[in-house]
Amino acid sequence: MTDSAESLLQREQRARFGRLRWARLLARENGYRWTAYAAVVAGLNHASRFAQKRMARLEQRYGLNARTGRAVNYEYWQGWDWSLQGEEWTPSEEWKSALIEEVMLPNLEPETTILEIGPGAGRWTEALQRIARHLILVDLSDRCIELCRLRFEEARNMEFHVNDGRSLTAIASRSVDGVWSFDVFVHIAPPDVDAYVGEISRVMKPGGRAVIHHARAGREDGAADIGQRSNMTGEQFADMVAKHDLKLIAQLGSWGPGGKFRLTTKWDIISILEK
Repeated sequence: MTDSAESLLQREQRARFGRLRWARLLARENGYRWTAYAAVVAGLNHASRFAQKRMARLEQRYGLNARTGRAVNYEYWQGWDWSLQGEEWTPSEEWKSALIEEVMLPNLEPETTILEIGPGAGRWTEALQRIARHLILVDLSDRCIELCRLRFEEARNMEFHVNDGRSLTAIASRSVDGVWSFDVFVHIAPPDVDAYVGEISRVMKPGGRAVIHHARAGREDGAADIGQRSNMTGEQFADMVAKHDLKLIAQLGSWGPGGKFRLTTKWDIISILEK
């Protein structure tokens, strides 16, 4: 047996002895039944981490959509209970008002053409409609578009489009001054995010800005298994922005005085892009 093989065997023996010693200690403190359950939990956690890594490897290698493909997203949001108009994700009115004042308004010029991707039932649309000269809504869900049509039926500065969840074919090139999307790209698979970023670059005028709230953590800490969240990373998004000739102006997870207000999950970020 070589020295390296012997050393490896010794390390394995020490580790096994350490685990047995630890198990006996736990059993004396808590009993054999509790210790057996603890061993099962440890084994399941190990298996879960192993599976997560293999899933992430497959997703990256083949560009898989995981739980956030367009067909899945359509069914999920088409059947959502929109009776609260999306405000169930708003921690407080103060939080929402600060996001509008500190993030939306400084980056979207008033009296211009603004595009909102994924309005849902109009949670942010109300604020956008007040500042835009012309507001365009685009959503994968025809139900969401119909809800917005009804909610804003008296508005005269809006148009509505159902799309395929990755393109903006109804919108002319260089016709939009600003883009807003919140609580949407966090649920979109990376290949579709890439397509959308390309389309945003196409439809925005030079100097235009886009404010996009998106996932950044991939599968870190099980992020992709929470809230139908995309498995996209911040690095992937930055690469997409550069690839499509946009500038990443800023990224933020908090706003307001001293960063008083924060995104509701640690796995997301807001990116501000400029054409």
